[in-house]
Amino acid sequence: MNRLITVLLMGLMLPNSWAQGISLLSDSSKASLTLSGFADMYFGKQRGNAAQKPSFFYNHRVNNQLRTNLLLLKGEFQLPRVHATLGLMTGDYSRYNLAAEPLWARPLNEAFVGVKLSKNRSLWWDIGVYGSYIGIESAASSDCPTLTRSLVAENSPYYLSGTRLLFISNNKKHEAGVHLLNGWQRIGWDSSIKKPSIGGHYKVHFSEGFSLMYGAFYGSIYPDTLSIERFYQHVNLAWNQGKWEQWGTADLGLEAGYFWGAAQWMTRYTFNQHWSLSQRMEVFYDPDNRCARIGANKATVLGSLTLCPSYQWKERLVLRLEPKYLIATETILKGSTWSWQLNAGIGVRI
Repeated sequence: MNRLITVLLMGLMLPNSWAQGISLLSDSSKASLTLSGFADMYFGKQRGNAAQKPSFFYNHRVNNQLRTNLLLLKGEFQLPRVHATLGLMTGDYSRYNLAAEPLWARPLNEAFVGVKLSKNRSLWWDIGVYGSYIGIESAASSDCPTLTRSLVAENSPYYLSGTRLLFISNNKKHEAGVHLLNGWQRIGWDSSIKKPSIGGHYKVHFSEGFSLMYGAFYGSIYPDTLSIERFYQHVNLAWNQGKWEQWGTADLGLEAGYFWGAAQWMTRYTFNQHWSLSQRMEVFYDPDNRCARIGANKATVLGSLTLCPSYQWKERLVLRLEPKYLIATETILKGSTWSWQLNAGIGVRI
């Protein structure tokens, strides 16, 4: 792991043209192979000096230690009608979020191949492990407005495995996908769940700075013999104008007559090429512990307020300090109804 950190940090010394990855084939070739890397290191504190954050957090979970949340190396191979991606990772994100996966699957961030079904249109058929279409946040902190993830992102899929048809219009205004999946964020095969899950999403860009996206999932996380199906829906809006960016999301899950939901609003103001300030207000309502498993005994509302000043150095390194305040209607925050967290992080890309 130390060698991998060294390699990623050395990437900061490379020329600016390498900032978005290292191309190993010439531009004139019909084939291209791009290698890239990302490192997310952090230090966390919490009220009461707890060693770990609550169990419904899967990123930046450990306190009082300098930790690696995500170390990722990715290779992307591209031909005119064929592409393939392999991303291998380690760190706290894979340790906690993929704990239920078999050992061979835990290093997989992405692993898929695809063929283009149309010569003149962007219509791809992919199979393997790929990023989830549900939500606007990923495990890579530098891709997100804040250092840590929202409550709803932590308790909905970051990745999916299966096959998909993905279409993007020639003018980039429309994106649609149909998915046949191996369950709710699952790579390894579970012999008790043989029925596949299905999903779909559609995204439209009304203008360069305004988009709307809807995604849905239908399937089961329980053995087939229980006949319990989960129906999950997600909607998000993204808007940016000048120095302001805003995102809003709403989620609703239904399962065996129970429901849960979440909503969040995030903004980011960019002062200049180096400094920005982001905030997130959110609420997560899971009264019957169907999704987050937060350990409550009664109907529980969990909310948080997050602030995140960021310093961007060129395109490859971002420094962040993030205070977060959480409040709940039951004592699920390490024995209390409220808590605070403080995280400092550095994200490095090559």
